[in-house]
Amino acid sequence: MRPLLILNEIIIVLFGLVWGSFLNVVAYRVLYDQPFLTSRSYCPACRCGIAWYDNIPLFSWILLRGKCRLCRATISWLYPFIELLTAFIAWSLFFRLPVEELGIFEFDFFNQPFIDVISQLSSQVIGYQLAYGLFFSALIIAVRTDFEAMVIPQLFSIYLVPVGFVCAIFGLLPISAGASLIGAFFGYGILWAVAKIFTYATGKDGIGVGDMELLAFIGSFSGPSGVWISLMLASIMGTLCGGIYLAVTGQGKTTKIPFGPFLVLGAVGYILFASTFLNVLLI
Repeated sequence: MRPLLILNEIIIVLFGLVWGSFLNVVAYRVLYDQPFLTSRSYCPACRCGIAWYDNIPLFSWILLRGKCRLCRATISWLYPFIELLTAFIAWSLFFRLPVEELGIFEFDFFNQPFIDVISQLSSQVIGYQLAYGLFFSALIIAVRTDFEAMVIPQLFSIYLVPVGFVCAIFGLLPISAGASLIGAFFGYGILWAVAKIFTYATGKDGIGVGDMELLAFIGSFSGPSGVWISLMLASIMGTLCGGIYLAVTGQGKTTKIPFGPFLVLGAVGYILFASTFLNVLLI
């Protein structure tokens, strides 16, 4: 690989790791109703502050072997997972989305220093990346909170639906304002209908309101086609991963498994890798 390409990728991945670390803090403190800008990072177990050298995204977790240096309490696997997920999405937003999905880069970013690449970005590319950056940041927070407590804060789902609509109006998304609005209603409505049918057939609750609101948020940024494909991908991945998890752990079929993270992965697949899926289907 070309040296400048590798350097550019390293810069973006490191930024993603740092941003993912921040999203971890936001998710945890919003989930437990704590301020996330007025206090430094601390261990949830012993409540002691974390030194800067123990707070380096991903690397500190690896060096400490997932343990707090002071109290030796286990540090959740969600921390490195969210940081890696954010780094992957950041890389995809910068290196894949414009070329593979939007086709609007007009320069060779493989042979230029990172600062030159940034200076040549068009306003349209920057708009798309900022809008999707906000979108994916909220989704990543939802992944963290849903895995940890099976809760998806409305602040990072349904409350951001108007933001998707506004982004579509101002051309910051490759969908129309009408598609954004329809996508939001379709996203909520389809899961609402599935939940009602499931409850009627089994007498049990299946899909939570949080998942409905999350899919509405996804629809506001991706339109009705994004809702449909995200839901299909989420259902496939959820069924496979859920089945493997239950088989490995030996837990019963009544065990609750969060569906929100699979909706997020479905949305990531649709927005960042739609062309790949289409090529596979056409082969």
